[in-house]
Amino acid sequence: MFLVIVNEAFGYTHDETLDSPLSLILSMLREHGYLTNERNKAHESPEDKLNEGEEWIWITDFKTGQKKRVKCSLI
Repeated sequence: MFLVIVNEAFGYTHDETLDSPLSLILSMLREHGYLTNERNKAHESPEDKLNEGEEWIWITDFKTGQKKRVKCSLI
């Protein structure tokens, strides 16, 4: 699974991945995850328009400790 994730994230072959230091690959994956999260945050706006029937609630983000608004979906 690790080899597949590295291949999808960076395009490395299995041999390139196995020849690279694990600490380098893990730090690259952390950076990739951070950049992906920042990109996604830039595209979503917390002030999205409320459509009829939608409800928003405020929860505490465990990573930052800040309050953030999330859409409440009822099953």
